[in-house]
Amino acid sequence: MEPIPESREAGALMEPIPESREAAALLGERAGGADLLEGLQLVAGAAVRLIPSCVGVSVTVVVDGEPSTLTATSEAVASLDAAQYLDGGPCVLTADTGRTTTVDDVLDERRWQLFECAASAQGVRSSLSMPFRVAEADLPGALNLYAADSNAFAGDQDQLAQVFGVQVCDLVRNADLSFLTRDFARQLPDRLREETSIDRAIGALSAARGWGPDEAETRLRTAANRAGVPVSKVADVLLSLDVN
Repeated sequence: MEPIPESREAGALMEPIPESREAAALLGERAGGADLLEGLQLVAGAAVRLIPSCVGVSVTVVVDGEPSTLTATSEAVASLDAAQYLDGGPCVLTADTGRTTTVDDVLDERRWQLFECAASAQGVRSSLSMPFRVAEADLPGALNLYAADSNAFAGDQDQLAQVFGVQVCDLVRNADLSFLTRDFARQLPDRLREETSIDRAIGALSAARGWGPDEAETRLRTAANRAGVPVSKVADVLLSLDVN
């Protein structure tokens, strides 16, 4: 994945990921649903005006203890969230504690190695995660800003929290997030079934080929990646073939 392009003009548009567009379209079909995509772009535009080196924005919501990216300005930004869901990071800490988390320089970050590596690879040097709560569904979340410069948010946390705290609360409230999070919750059983299928396929490959679990998982995921299909689909095929 290409590094996040640096955006230093206030008018620069951060292109949302396809999933954000789909969520926006879904919400737009609902009575009273706000334009989530437009709301995210407004927040992103304000971020660039206040922090010229800001290169991306995302919104994390925690449902049933699992953080999910509701929307992000690019796939590269969403990948930074994903790294934190694997190994911890500022957006997860903020959602868990309800406190603002600032990373002044990812190169000095020692708490979350995977986030440090992912951010460095994407050209991100600092981040700011600010808490919010979806009152209607009583769900915690975090608004995440990523910048290309180190110390981009130093000394401005309070001002930014005031500005974005209001904007993100309006964004998620007007977007009827309680409806969307119910969809997330309904998807959890499917995700758990996929994980079970993958674990079973790894065990079957280990038994059939004599590979250790780590090697079997690596080979399975590599094969899925090369084929361009979800790893759960490959797992289902293997299980249907009874590779034992």
